[in-house]
Amino acid sequence: MALVSAVVTAEPTPPGIARRLASAIVPDAGKRAIDRVRMRGFMAIIAPANAEYIRRYGLEVKRGPFEGMRYLDGIERTSDNLIAKLAGTYERELYPALGEWLSEPPSLIANVGCAEGYYAVGLARALAQTTVIAYDISADARAQCAEMARMNDVAERVRIEGECSPGTLTALPPTGVALLCDCEGYEKTLLDPQAAPVLRGWRIIVELHDFLDPTITDTILARFADSHEVELIKSLPPDTAQEPEFEFMTPRQRRAVLTERPVAMNWACMRPRES
Repeated sequence: MALVSAVVTAEPTPPGIARRLASAIVPDAGKRAIDRVRMRGFMAIIAPANAEYIRRYGLEVKRGPFEGMRYLDGIERTSDNLIAKLAGTYERELYPALGEWLSEPPSLIANVGCAEGYYAVGLARALAQTTVIAYDISADARAQCAEMARMNDVAERVRIEGECSPGTLTALPPTGVALLCDCEGYEKTLLDPQAAPVLRGWRIIVELHDFLDPTITDTILARFADSHEVELIKSLPPDTAQEPEFEFMTPRQRRAVLTERPVAMNWACMRPRES
């Protein structure tokens, strides 16, 4: 997936290549500014649907691996993925990989980029013997995650922390740990076995933000090629007819509910090789 040199041609540039070229040219600050503008427009579409969904169906996750988890009141005004989370369709591409964690529970889960706690609290509820450390640089996200943990009776097993660095990971055990990482491009710095050797023994699921840095996937896959079996999980196309709860929404709202980013996102699921 390494970016290759562009060749001048009379043919139009395919959209995927155009996005990669733009990603290489636009500075990170510009990419994040564009993403913030996109998010404001996205919320203008989705916030009314969030409110109506909650009025009809409430604030409890309906299905999926975190069925029954209670959600925060008031988050409908700021959460772009709330309906997908409550319906149980959010990042459904990951369900098979998460199912491996549920069937063979780790002793400790590190969730970097926990946001309000969908995964941190959900995994703590599903795995009664597992401790979760939830990291986020946002104070608001940490407060929401702590409240979600309290609401769902898992506060004693969800530890809330701030910034997570390779040094932070090094302080954790070398085995019995699973890492779930969604940190907006910082994964290229964080997931470095040279800086944090404990990573070589962990199960890892990481969202790959190549739209911010087109070298992320190639870099991370190369770093773990010797120590892990690596599966690249690709985004599934939106299925706007999948759940009956979506019927009240406009087609535009339904598409928005099932599409987190304007570009396809991939994940790497990495399993340690047998030693």
